Amino acid sequence: MRHQFAMSKKISAVVLSLCLLFGFVSWLLLSAQTTQLAEQAVLDRGNSTLGQLNELILAPLFNNDTISVQVALKKATEDPSILSASLFGVDRALIAQSAKPQLQQLKTETFTRNIELQNTQAGIISVVVNSQPIYEQYHRVLTNWLILWLSFTLLSTYLCYRFSDQLTERIRRLSDRLPGSIEQLSDEITTLERKIQPLLSTTGESTLNTSNIYYYSLITANLKNHQRLNNQLNRENLEHLFEKLDYCILRTLQLYGGNRIEGNNDSICFTIGSTHCSKQHLLVCLMAVYSLQQLLEHLSAKLGIDLEINWTISSDNISTAPQFRYEQGIVALKQQNAELADRLQEGLIVLNCDRFSIDELSSIARFQNYDDHCFILEGFPENRQQLLEKQLEHLIGLCL
Repeated sequence: MRHQFAMSKKISAVVLSLCLLFGFVSWLLLSAQTTQLAEQAVLDRGNSTLGQLNELILAPLFNNDTISVQVALKKATEDPSILSASLFGVDRALIAQSAKPQLQQLKTETFTRNIELQNTQAGIISVVVNSQPIYEQYHRVLTNWLILWLSFTLLSTYLCYRFSDQLTERIRRLSDRLPGSIEQLSDEITTLERKIQPLLSTTGESTLNTSNIYYYSLITANLKNHQRLNNQLNRENLEHLFEKLDYCILRTLQLYGGNRIEGNNDSICFTIGSTHCSKQHLLVCLMAVYSLQQLLEHLSAKLGIDLEINWTISSDNISTAPQFRYEQGIVALKQQNAELADRLQEGLIVLNCDRFSIDELSSIARFQNYDDHCFILEGFPENRQQLLEKQLEHLIGLCL
């Protein structure tokens, strides 16, 4: 019963129906067009033969040269498509004729034309054209197209069936692995949707019942000489520089679990989140910034390009849902970092934190007071510094 409503059969039937519809409409158009072209070809053959005979017979007929007339008629029948050529008098009495023997019943068409001498009718010429080969030639084109269309239709339907059958089989296996047992519905997709619906509902309910507030730290790298770099470097070198910058940031964020977010022309931003505010979380942020700062200094030395960057870190509890609240929280942190960065010199790493005092933060790193709740990073304890050096060697080998 499962295969009775298989999507593979439905999709294949749709493809086959479309191909049949296309073939029927195309056959009507091509049949009419080839018939019209064949009729025109027969008409052209008859009229051209009559025109040639008229020129050849006119002078001999005026001179009563029956032999020359017979030769002209015989020459006309040398064309394989001309079965006979005849000359009749004004009274329609046969004067001369050249005809081929017909061994079988053929499809023929007869064409006639009056011969005039000095505006007076002098006789009638008639030719019989074998139109069957001409029609067969054009119908052969239609037949070849039908064979090609039939092959395409069969191949398309078969390939569509094989592909859709493999796809539906994968959907079937996925559906069978889901919890719950329901009767097979109209197709595999509908069955999968019905079985997965309770899981989606459960997920949505649990999301509403849990807290969406996380503690985010926004790290901003402010490139103070960005405009000068634009003026000094050509486009190729500038693109190469920023490609290397992006790659270094990407690899460092992978190491520390950060996420890149949109900055502006003069800044690069990324976030590191945690379920709650803690000194351990701030330590991870500081290590990420320090590692990235040292990595970019090595990049600057390797490329021979001065990068004047200062670093700011601001944190706050931000709700992740709805989306606009999250975006508002990030924008507020960006504004704090931007205002702080305008007053900082290059090379400084400043932590903006009102949750802990400088004495409380001394357990994770050494700081110097800069402003209210703003602290300049000076260094880390020896064991932490050794770990950072090893991580930096790894990043340098990976990025540079």
